This record gives sequence, structure tokens and C-alpha cells, in this order.
Amino acid sequence: MDPVATAVQMFTEGYSCSQALLAAFAPRYGLDREAALKLASPFGGGIGRQGLLCGAVSGGLLVLGLHGGRVDPDDTATREKNDDLVREFMARFSGKNGALMCNELTGIDISDPVAREAGQEDGTYGEVCPNFVRFAAGVVAELIGR
Repeated sequence: MDPVATAVQMFTEGYSCSQALLAAFAPRYGLDREAALKLASPFGGGIGRQGLLCGAVSGGLLVLGLHGGRVDPDDTATREKNDDLVREFMARFSGKNGALMCNELTGIDISDPVAREAGQEDGTYGEVCPNFVRFAAGVVAELIGR
């Protein structure tokens, strides 16, 4: 299955946006599913359900790090190349969706348990978040495919 469809499917199964993104691409980089799910876990709901950076963005950033992150602190060329991908990814996501922050994207204060529950019950997350996952995964797939 392609990573974009896998990411969307995983999100609809109950994984967070960040988990869905990283786990969908992880096999390509030799990262097992369980490790990917654990690594991405803190970033769901805008980092620990605070409504900060969207989990689909965080997950995408983790994938871009696996793809082109540097391992040598003196390797400035690799860092610059990866930073360029990161900036492009974030600009495209915010350009398409109008924001990078979970609270802004969903219109819900995710840090408020009552508001968060209301977003679950009224279907807001199920309606808008799969679109963010799909878009983020698609852009990541394109960027790493270059």
C-alpha cells in the first residue's frame, strides 16, 4: 500500500496524525512500526494534545529527518538540504491549509478536555484531520521522491 493511503488509514483506525505519518513511511528507512509509533506518539494533538504544531506536520518532519537528516555535526551541506525540504514542506502545508497549529486548523482548543471531546463527538476531527494527514503525506512523498 502506498504511504499516503497507509497514513490516512492509520489515522482513521485511531492513531494520531504524527503516528500515522511516521509509521506509514518508516519501513522505507528500516524503522519498525512499533518504534515509529512510539517515537511519534508525543506529537499527536499538537504535541501532547496542546493544540500546537499539527501532528501531521510533526510526523512529516520526522520522516524528512529520516530521509535526509544529518548524522555528522560537520555536514553542513546535508543540513542545508534537509532544512530546505523542511521549509518547503511547512510552507506548502500552511499555504494550502492556512495554518500549522492544530488549534487553528481544527478551530478547537485541543488543550481543553471539554472542547476536545466536543470535537470528537461532533465529528470535526474525523472530517478535517484526514485531509491534513493526506496532504502532509502527499507532500512528504513528493519531496522524498525527488
